[in-house]
Amino acid sequence: MPRLAVVAGLMAHILCGSAIVAAEKWECWKGSHKVIRNLSGIRFTFTPTKDKDAMDWPGCHIIVQDAANRVILAEDDAAFTVLDTGLDWNGDGKPDLILKAYSGGAHCCWTFYFISPGPSARLIAKFENQRDADFLQDEKTGKPYLAIEDGAFDYFDGLCHACTPFPVVYLRIEGNRFVDVHSEHLEGYEGIAQDNRKALTVENIEQVVSMKTNPCETHSPAVRESVRKVLLIVFAYLYSGREVQARREFQAMWPPFDQDRMWNLIQKQRREGILRYVQNAPDIPFAAHQ
Repeated sequence: MPRLAVVAGLMAHILCGSAIVAAEKWECWKGSHKVIRNLSGIRFTFTPTKDKDAMDWPGCHIIVQDAANRVILAEDDAAFTVLDTGLDWNGDGKPDLILKAYSGGAHCCWTFYFISPGPSARLIAKFENQRDADFLQDEKTGKPYLAIEDGAFDYFDGLCHACTPFPVVYLRIEGNRFVDVHSEHLEGYEGIAQDNRKALTVENIEQVVSMKTNPCETHSPAVRESVRKVLLIVFAYLYSGREVQARREFQAMWPPFDQDRMWNLIQKQRREGILRYVQNAPDIPFAAHQ
């Protein structure tokens, strides 16, 4: 079954927010019966299906309708769950619902639909990611937000799934758009950077800097783990808006022959990841801070 949205490593660095406990009752997960749920005036109809393009693999078709039977959403996936956090996600003064879809893959993928109920029920926003998300509430302001590992980096540059360094992104919904709120979580990003820095020895860094091939071509698990830690440090500064420091760390801990290629690849994955739902993430030129 899909896991609950709690990522231990990520939660350890969430310092100003509390996790929203929302029960996840998955429908159609290889089930055989139609299920209808009514919540906050919204009707969710889950119908088991079979994917003819995937050797009749069990799937699920969902139809979301308002009180007037108007279709708000109709989608197919492996399983769906409806989360009622009781919170106003888009700032219109009314609690919203979250429809969460899972593809059924070993490490992938999730789609999140934010739905505003009531007489003018509608889909507020949606996003897809190769990683699950944590739904949180700021302890000071009471505003809900999302903490997400950017799934676009899964198997980054040929690394294994377990070796992948996932950058953390913090998002809030304003109106019908996602807003990057990294500036509100600098302490958490700093914690990620410092924890990984403490875990790296001088020898670890020297092994990475002296690499003569791409990281995925090394056969040493220890070096791959050092590569992951180095990139997590770089990502912590890059995704928290401190590009100058990200470049400085990258230049100090990455093999010179591979810096152009890797920096360009990082920028590409960043553009194609979670931030594409916010805006086009600006490229930071390789030589800009040398």
